Amino acid sequence: PTVPTAPFDGVAGDFVAQPKVGMFCDAEHVDRALSDTAHSAVIDARSRGRFAGTEPEPRAGLRSGHMPNAKNLPFGEVQREGRMLDTDALRAKFEAVVTPDQSLVFSCGSGVTACIVALAAELAGYQRLSVYDGSWSEWGDPASKRPVETS
Repeated sequence: PTVPTAPFDGVAGDFVAQPKVGMFCDAEHVDRALSDTAHSAVIDARSRGRFAGTEPEPRAGLRSGHMPNAKNLPFGEVQREGRMLDTDALRAKFEAVVTPDQSLVFSCGSGVTACIVALAAELAGYQRLSVYDGSWSEWGDPASKRPVETS
């Protein structure tokens, strides 16, 4: 089905969703990406304070901080007034944290705002993208025993 969307670059249009195989990944995939920073980057869409571990997590019991080797690009920084930045501005945001040849994995608190940053990467021309839908709710759970850093 076709769903009307807000204007992008000042032009109104229709958005048609086309699911892609491999667009979502699990914690093991994230582990591999964090270990292979030459070819992959994990981008955390949470606020800078949550990423650094200086702001509390909204979900009780989750550890504070971020995944080792993850990059931070808060989802609000790829938007202005609820709309995506233009393509050139999006490219500049991503060029500041990743290289064009890296596969990108997106995470956030629960997998929702990671999708906003993944869409921004697609609009900026990146193609090898996946979303870790377990995100911080899974990784930051004390029972997960996955590594966490603060800064």
